[in-house]
Amino acid sequence: MRAAGVPFILPLLVGLAACQPEPRSASYFEAHPQERVEVVADCRIGTHRGEECKNAQFAAEKAARTKTMNDYRSGF
Repeated sequence: MRAAGVPFILPLLVGLAACQPEPRSASYFEAHPQERVEVVADCRIGTHRGEECKNAQFAAEKAARTKTMNDYRSGF
């Protein structure tokens, strides 16, 4: 015996998954350093996952390289 609502569960779950927002890009995290710091920290402890972790980490590494280069240049 099959429940009447079972055939509707799968399309509902697929529909909900499709409604999730696109991950924020690396350029977004470059422009929003506070959010970048928060997402990177959440990714490290495992409460945030996915493409946003990669994008935030990339932006953090780029910001660190830029800071190093600016510090180097200011020494001249």
